[in-house]
Amino acid sequence: MLDMGFLPSMKKLVDNPDMPGKADRQALMFSATFPEEVQRLAQEILADNYLFLVVGRVGGANLDIEQTVYNIDNQGKREKVLSILNESKQCSTVPVQTLLFTVYSLY
Repeated sequence: MLDMGFLPSMKKLVDNPDMPGKADRQALMFSATFPEEVQRLAQEILADNYLFLVVGRVGGANLDIEQTVYNIDNQGKREKVLSILNESKQCSTVPVQTLLFTVYSLY
């Protein structure tokens, strides 16, 4: 969320005079991916002695995860999502879990 434009709101929140300082508060951050630029942003919010815990490869997806990107116009979104969900149910002999991220663009 920090790299998606939420940093100003986070800074406003943590810079509030009623908010304890970095050393006096507990802040936790979780991320499935934690690229370097987001790590630098996190350093501004987290205490200096924060713990960075890595499970797996930094910047890499689990090998059991299939990542697919579709570029779809606004009119085709619903049909494409339903198609993907139906296809994943029919093609798998094991339970399938689907995590869907969407990005809205005005362009």
